[in-house]
Amino acid sequence: MATVNQITELSDLTAENLPTLLTLDCHGNALTHTRNINIPTLHKLYLASNQINTVEGLGHLSQLTTIHLRENQLKTLDGLTGNMSSLQYINLRANPIEDLKEVSKLHCLPFLRALILSECPVCETDEYRLEVLIAIRTLERLDKDVYEHNERQDAEEMASQRQPPEDTT
Repeated sequence: MATVNQITELSDLTAENLPTLLTLDCHGNALTHTRNINIPTLHKLYLASNQINTVEGLGHLSQLTTIHLRENQLKTLDGLTGNMSSLQYINLRANPIEDLKEVSKLHCLPFLRALILSECPVCETDEYRLEVLIAIRTLERLDKDVYEHNERQDAEEMASQRQPPEDTT
């Protein structure tokens, strides 16, 4: 997708300047990071089709329910933190995320229900759907597909097999 506005930096996005803003759409620009979005009232954030290689400075967005980061340059997911306690939907499609360890960092999001990782290298991992569900038990959908009851059972069984035995001494 071609960039729309060529915006490279966000500034003055504060609660003081935008006290009632619920949705921010900056998709299709040339942003490389997520700093300077200081609007705690935000519910939806659209940053798809930029050049973002790091997620940072979003931890204070506790009311955010939806974030679109598809078609960026993200390899790590460190900036998506447990402080983002309302987050339910994350779209990370077509990012160079390779490691399931990065995906497992999202387990700290208590209400995460839907995650899109299609077209990311991590999708090629053996037992991809199962491994993601083991890491993030709250998920209901992965890549637009709903988790079935049998997948949940398999994930529970595999997770319990991986638990270290309790020390009885």
